[in-house]
Amino acid sequence: MRKMMFFCRRRADIDHDQYAEMVLADHVPLALTHHPTMRKYVVNLVDHVPAGEPAYDSVAELSFDTQEDYERRLYDSDDGRRVVMEDVARFMGGADAYATTEHVHRQPTPAGPIGGRSPRVKLLCPIRRNPDLSHEAFVEHWINRHRPLALAHHPGLIGYVANVVDQVLSDGSPSLDGIGELYFDSPRSLRDEMFGSPEDERIIRDDVERFIGHTNAYLVTEYVQKRP
Repeated sequence: MRKMMFFCRRRADIDHDQYAEMVLADHVPLALTHHPTMRKYVVNLVDHVPAGEPAYDSVAELSFDTQEDYERRLYDSDDGRRVVMEDVARFMGGADAYATTEHVHRQPTPAGPIGGRSPRVKLLCPIRRNPDLSHEAFVEHWINRHRPLALAHHPGLIGYVANVVDQVLSDGSPSLDGIGELYFDSPRSLRDEMFGSPEDERIIRDDVERFIGHTNAYLVTEYVQKRP
């Protein structure tokens, strides 16, 4: 599937809690109604912004069978487009949008009811490649070389998804090469089981330096709104 990822900022005249309420209570039902080709829909509310990183309030994941389903068949009608866009204007201050190809390396098990808060811990990690590498070389290393290391040396990792950025969809957005998703059972697992040993940590950090120029982790709360 093709996954569109939107890193969203709230309007300056509302706070984060108001923004979250508008998204979950008001916008989600409209999106589910008026985006007929959307196969999967996830809203991630940002709980922690890393120091020095853009201050996003949520990250939306919209998945489609094809790019054309997003570009040409996103809305059910012109009226549906109008309703959705008018609602977005109520709470959205801006968004950085990316078209990605999803690579599921470890499928996170469904957690919680549709529309409800997921009990698991999730990290979203925007990635820029090592400047010595081309985008293609970065992708090859991330998908083929780093994957087995991550699965072997992060013992608490219950889900791992690599989203390769194919296109920046919004003007002026930061250039990214990938967006990682890491899932853990609990805050304790994230804290204590990111690595199994100092040797695990050394192996991962040495490999990360080979292909990543910059990354950081946004802690989010996941709300799965639609599953394929």
